[in-house]
Amino acid sequence: MTLGCGSALAQSPEDAPRPARAPDVVIRNVQLDDLRLIVDEMGGTFLAAGQNDMGAPFVFARLPDGLTLGIYSVCADEAASDCRGVEFMAAFGSVQSYEQVTEVDRAFSAVSVYKADQDTVNVSRYVILDRGITWGNLIENAAVFDALCSKVAERLAYGPPQATASAPR
Repeated sequence: MTLGCGSALAQSPEDAPRPARAPDVVIRNVQLDDLRLIVDEMGGTFLAAGQNDMGAPFVFARLPDGLTLGIYSVCADEAASDCRGVEFMAAFGSVQSYEQVTEVDRAFSAVSVYKADQDTVNVSRYVILDRGITWGNLIENAAVFDALCSKVAERLAYGPPQATASAPR
């Protein structure tokens, strides 16, 4: 499973903890430390960090519920210093058809669900920071992504919900 291209640097779990950020702080731009702090706030385990081919930072993490995800900054400049977007992404193994995955995508409008290849489905949520959002709002977006990934994974494993037959009276 490949969630991103670029270079990844493993950092030791003994790195000094990052200070917490107040939920009402407005952010308009994110960098690597911000992505690491998102992982901390979600109670996740940091796995690796890196930069894509354009220099935009990303991190990989595992959350307490077992979800492994990538958190990517999306930058508007070549220097990767003006990163006004955050994308949360997870990949799931699934042999469901393109049509079945499209049904799942339609059922969960707060995330994008799509076939990455024959055996892989990606789930992503993009948050735009252009005019600024509060840190608490960004963390809530991360929590929504985590919760919806659980529901999407269930649908990918078991297919669409089936109507239950009622007994005749």
